[in-house]
Amino acid sequence: MKFRQILTNIFLKLQRFMQGRYGVDEISFILLGSGLILSVLSNFDKLRFLYFIALIPIVLSFVRSLSRNITARIAEREKYLTLVEPIKPFIKLQQNKFRDRKTHRYFRCKNCKATLRVPKDKGKISITCPKCNEKITKKT
Repeated sequence: MKFRQILTNIFLKLQRFMQGRYGVDEISFILLGSGLILSVLSNFDKLRFLYFIALIPIVLSFVRSLSRNITARIAEREKYLTLVEPIKPFIKLQQNKFRDRKTHRYFRCKNCKATLRVPKDKGKISITCPKCNEKITKKT
């Protein structure tokens, strides 16, 4: 019971310490991850200098997380999201293509550029685009 009380006290002190601070977000995770990857790479003989470079993103990650300037951190996050949002659908499509690589084929409609998913190994089929009703004949 004593150990549990100690952990609860530590958690409460950490919670009080973090009040009014920004906390962890996607950018902090990316900085921390890239720093950890660089520090692992620094274990190779010819890449020892990466250790000091790896400290930069790790320290920046902690500085962002402990920052009290919340408005600046939110503005940085908004800029990050405007850069990343257009890329997310492409990454999701690539993940779906990889997941369905054995069972489905993906085609693009020539008219509206929509992505169409059809079952694999059905021979030559006629596909109707659900957005523009364009008929496409493709071999799956």
